[in-house]
Amino acid sequence: MPSFYAAKGIIHQTSCVETPQQNGRVERKHQHILNVGRALLFQSKLPKTFWSYAVLQATYIINRIPSPLLHNESPYFLRFQQHPDLNELKVFGSLCYASTIQNNRTKLDTRARKVVYLRHKQGVKGSILFDLNTKNIFVSRNVTFYEHILPYKNTHSSFDWEYHSIPHDNVHNDTAPSRAHSEPIVVIDDPPSISASSNLPHSPHSTLLHDITDPPSESTSPPSEVEHNTNLRRSTRPIHKPSHLSDYVCNLLVDSVQPSSTGTPYPISHYHSYANLSVDHRKFALSLTADEEPASYNQASMHECWVQAMDVELQALAQNKTWIFVDAPPNIKPIGSRWVYKVKHKADGTIERYKARLVAKGYNQVEGIDFFETFSPVAKITTVRTLIALAAINSWHLHQLD
Repeated sequence: MPSFYAAKGIIHQTSCVETPQQNGRVERKHQHILNVGRALLFQSKLPKTFWSYAVLQATYIINRIPSPLLHNESPYFLRFQQHPDLNELKVFGSLCYASTIQNNRTKLDTRARKVVYLRHKQGVKGSILFDLNTKNIFVSRNVTFYEHILPYKNTHSSFDWEYHSIPHDNVHNDTAPSRAHSEPIVVIDDPPSISASSNLPHSPHSTLLHDITDPPSESTSPPSEVEHNTNLRRSTRPIHKPSHLSDYVCNLLVDSVQPSSTGTPYPISHYHSYANLSVDHRKFALSLTADEEPASYNQASMHECWVQAMDVELQALAQNKTWIFVDAPPNIKPIGSRWVYKVKHKADGTIERYKARLVAKGYNQVEGIDFFETFSPVAKITTVRTLIALAAINSWHLHQLD
């Protein structure tokens, strides 16, 4: 590579050790890929041994989804000038059934293998799968997907397997412990019974289990010394905050730990008044609350700013043709209306505008007279995601309306 750089006139520079900020763009993309890869592992509940497949699948997904930084285009489209085929995108860690090869089966053998989908194989028209029975990883073309089923989602079985990239001698080493070895250490239901060494079976993990259940106790003071410390006399000298902190709320730690006379941890008597502020800070605090929002039309009509806000609202309603004039039915009283006033502030606290809204008194409506059915077009984001997931699984067409 140095000779190639020299021939092309490229200056090769490397970052210093432990300074990722010198290569911020690449480090940020690494963070993006790892965030997606962790999400795939958390969703599928696959062991961390599959982290490499999760990272590759995350890269495969990122390259095929639109990005706001690319004007809502995908990296795949910018590279090949055509939209990617998302039919090859499957759920990571989902259940699959791969067809067995005819040469390796008899008439009474199963025609499919229960596997887990890992990723799409680059350069081959097939998928990388993990056999749940033989614990082998292979590539197959004839696969039936069940993307709504995650085999490792609700299972707690031990995970002990090997494939070409993990040597057999290093499967059970200390650097990569299996789940079968970690479960007896983590799941402890009755700590007192474990402390009895006579009830524990003799196993190579018994020493480690004993070390976990019986940690070394920290050095503590004798009871006599504790009683002596509780009888120490506190100073009665009043504590005053510095003068330069007079405009700030300063709560002493000793005040927060002392119990109140009422027994409540946060008594209502602890409040802060404008009288404790300096003149400049008091004027600033009062200026933020000087513009009160009127509660009625009579109060708003006495200020020019609210009159202009009401004129703007009426002009907008007339321009949008919000209503039409009709004759009221006999013996029917029309539903009234009222004004709602709101002061809009900017991020720095200054006033942006005065907003007035004319709303109907919907609480006066009577079912069967003013309305027959109710409809609230409010949807949770969880419901929207569920519908989109069902549409993707069943190949439905989505239609949006407002």
